[in-house]
Amino acid sequence: MARLWLVLAAIGGLGCGGDGALVLPGVAGNAATDGSEAGGSGGEQALVGSGGTPEPGGDVVSVDEGQFSDGEPPPPAGGEALPEIVSLTGPDAVTNGGTALLHVELSPPVAAPRFVVGLAGASGYHTVTGADPEGDGTYDIGVQVAPDATQTSFVFRVALIDDQGNVGPYHEVTVALLVSGTGDVKVTLSFDRLHDLDLHVVEPSGDEIFYGQRTSESGGQLDLDSGAQCQASGANAENIFWPPAGAPAGEYRVSVQNYEQCSAGEIAFTVRIEYDGVVNTYTGNFADGTAGEAATATNVREIATFRRGL
Repeated sequence: MARLWLVLAAIGGLGCGGDGALVLPGVAGNAATDGSEAGGSGGEQALVGSGGTPEPGGDVVSVDEGQFSDGEPPPPAGGEALPEIVSLTGPDAVTNGGTALLHVELSPPVAAPRFVVGLAGASGYHTVTGADPEGDGTYDIGVQVAPDATQTSFVFRVALIDDQGNVGPYHEVTVALLVSGTGDVKVTLSFDRLHDLDLHVVEPSGDEIFYGQRTSESGGQLDLDSGAQCQASGANAENIFWPPAGAPAGEYRVSVQNYEQCSAGEIAFTVRIEYDGVVNTYTGNFADGTAGEAATATNVREIATFRRGL
């Protein structure tokens, strides 16, 4: 089975990265930081980005601002006084290289709850502080899947844990994998709910790949498009890639347009860029009511510029 690399980020505003690794049986891995130039426009918050290059040979999960531990997750014990996990939900599907957002509803809500997060069939686990961006007692955990993941689905297990190590019951959610293309360059946009965000990549020749021009002469292509006319898709994600030995050398520019709003509220997104073994992840959001067909400083975010093969 190909290596699976997942980054879990407790999302409170913006942020991503990792400082632990969850390893499936018989494999190992870690992450090293490597960045690229990022920029932003149109929005109250600047983009936040982090980079890492997974070590070959392992199925790895990393949790932003979380603590990794080896071995089996702690069993439920002494957690009777903890809040109840009312529900654990996630998207129907996530694409390889994309991000899925898990939602944990608690009753009663508490400030800065800590969760044990594991992946069924894997050794090791993370503890991470949840964030409640809407202030409604629902806490978010972002999950980023490696571009070369081949599993048909992922079963995530989440439980509450307190400072004394008391652990509540585990809840599980299954998220299917929707396969998208990989190669020398892979750029993947993910968002949490039905919306029409559009991914744009300008390649070194100046050709732009997006929903209006899905391929380029160099072989780049948009193979996953979501949210057009607010129609539901398998995963709320878009993907642009160049096949192996196909991506031209030079400068690439990545941006996201908030094209059409499908429901009220702020829309958060994640963009993952991988090229030449470098992995960078950026998170941001568009404010409610900023969508539009014409590109403006409000509805377009410049994500990153990077160079390869020079």
